[in-house]
Amino acid sequence: MRSVTIPPALRAFALAIAVLLPAALARPAHAQGAIGIATSITVQQFMTDLMNYGTWTADKTWGWVWQPRGVLPGWRPYAQGQWQVAEGYGLYWHSYEPFGWAVYHYGRWAWWDHRGWVWIPDKTWGPGFVNWAYGEGYVAWTPMAPSQPGNQSIANGSCDNPPWQWMIVPQASLLTSNVWQWAAPSARNANLMPSLKQNTVYTGVSDYSIPKDMLLAIAGNSDPAQPIDFVMTPLAVTRGDTRGLILAYAPVLTGAAPPLGSQFRVGAPPPPHAPPPPSRPAPPLPPTWRPVAPTHGCTEAEAQARTSQLLAVYRNGQAQRVALAQSMDPYSPPISTWNMSNAEGWHASDQRELAAQNEREEALVRGGAYGGSPYAPPQQPKSYQSP
Repeated sequence: MRSVTIPPALRAFALAIAVLLPAALARPAHAQGAIGIATSITVQQFMTDLMNYGTWTADKTWGWVWQPRGVLPGWRPYAQGQWQVAEGYGLYWHSYEPFGWAVYHYGRWAWWDHRGWVWIPDKTWGPGFVNWAYGEGYVAWTPMAPSQPGNQSIANGSCDNPPWQWMIVPQASLLTSNVWQWAAPSARNANLMPSLKQNTVYTGVSDYSIPKDMLLAIAGNSDPAQPIDFVMTPLAVTRGDTRGLILAYAPVLTGAAPPLGSQFRVGAPPPPHAPPPPSRPAPPLPPTWRPVAPTHGCTEAEAQARTSQLLAVYRNGQAQRVALAQSMDPYSPPISTWNMSNAEGWHASDQRELAAQNEREEALVRGGAYGGSPYAPPQQPKSYQSP
C-alpha cells in the first residue's frame, strides 16, 4: 500500500483543530470569565443611571441604598418579569422594569418597616438573587436578604423571610411570561408556605435551586436552557429574546461610591423619554393648546387623592382575588391536606393576612407623607393642557 504524505502546514492545522475544538465546545459550570468582558462602568455612573428611576439615600449601617419611585405600596422585587433558564447559570430573572438589569442582578433587597423594600448594592453579578421553596405543585421565591455592607454572600439552604414576602405560583407557570399574573394572593401565603420545602442551591453565582427534572417537566420534557449573551448596553436587554438567546447586561463595576459624609449630588435627570433640548427657538403652539401656569399642575392634595384612589382600586382587587380563591377551594383544593373541616380556619387566616397587608401598605403611604415616599406618584406640573 502506498503511503500518503501529509504536508506539514495541513498537519499543523489538523493538530490545532484537535486541540482547540473540544475546548471551544465545552460549557463550564458557570462562565464567570465571560461576565463583564463587553463593558465596564464606574460605581458613580451606576448610581447616576439608577437616579432616573429611583432615589438614593444614605444609611449609617448599609451605606447608599436605593428605592424605586412612583410605585404602589403593593410593589415587590422579582415580580414584574419572568424566569428563564440560562446555560451555565441556572435560573435567570428577566425583568420588565427599566432598572431591572441592575437591581435584580447585583446586590440584595431588604424590607424595612418604615420604608418598604430597599435595595442594597454590591459589585457581584448574578442571574438573580432569591431564596426558593417548592412542594404541593407550587414554586415560591423571595428576595435574598443582605448579609453585610459591601460584598454580599450567598444564603444557601433556607431563610426566615415571613410568608407574605414570598411569591408563590403554580409549578407549571414558573417559566411563563408575566409570571406575577399566576401568583397566589399574598394573603394565602401564610397557609401555603408550611407545605413548601425551602431549597436554595447556588454554585458560585449559578442558581440550581430548582431540580432539573422539575424544569424539564415544566417545559414539557424539552430542555428549557438557553445560551446567554452579554451585551454592551442595558437597552439591548429590554428587546427581549429575539434569537433564542438570553440577553444580559453585566458590566464590571469599578471605583467606589461617594463617602457617606459627602452628599451624593447629581442633577435630577430628565424623564426617560424627554426630547433633547432644542437647538433653535421652539415653534409656536398649535391653536388648540394654551399654556397654563405650573401651579395649575398636580398639587399635594391632588397627589394624595390620586394615591388614595389607586390604593383603593388595588386593595379591592386583592380582596376579590382572595374571595375567588376561597370560592374555588371546594372544587380545587389548594393543597392535598385541605378539606371542608379546616376550610373555616384557612379562610379566617386569609382575612387576617389581608388586613395585615392593608395595614402595612397604608403605613408606608402615611410614613412617606408625600415628602419623598417611593410609593407616592411623582408630582409633575403640567405645562400645557387642552381646552
